[in-house]
Amino acid sequence: MLKKLDKLFNDTEKKKLKPLIFLAGICILALIAMQIIPNNKAEETSATTQTKEESVSENEKKDLEDKLTYILSKINGAGDVDVMITFESSEEIIPAYNSNTTTETTKEQDSSGGERTTTSSTQNKTMITSNSNEPVVLKTAEAKIKGVIVVASGASDPDVKELLYDAVKTSLQISGHQVEIYEK
Repeated sequence: MLKKLDKLFNDTEKKKLKPLIFLAGICILALIAMQIIPNNKAEETSATTQTKEESVSENEKKDLEDKLTYILSKINGAGDVDVMITFESSEEIIPAYNSNTTTETTKEQDSSGGERTTTSSTQNKTMITSNSNEPVVLKTAEAKIKGVIVVASGASDPDVKELLYDAVKTSLQISGHQVEIYEK
């Protein structure tokens, strides 16, 4: 193979080709490195962000249960109180987007007098991020509560049970069918 290259190129052409081949090799290595390195960083960032969101979400849910337990235990006659809250969905974060919509309409007429109208629409959405590459949040929707169970030592008294029931409905802004009160 080298003999064939010797026949195709003279010495000056070979000298010119060596730097070009070397430069092409460097470019290929750089492209391979660029494909590998950013993907690993993006995966690590995504996994870290997801872990943080899950831990924050779990902490917020636990805090809500603790606050409700604390306030219900203050009701006269409630006694010792335990609370469990189940959630239908987690907190939803709605990011800001730049959107651009383009609509194009084309009318065509053929030689026999027929007319055809074609409409095409293109929408381009880009998420807005801050200087630290975090998405700009427009709105955060709270986690949706599925149900609440309250177990209280004073729940054997119907008046106390009713007070606990009303307090849970009011504090969490949920329907009565989502609340159950049990005697400890």
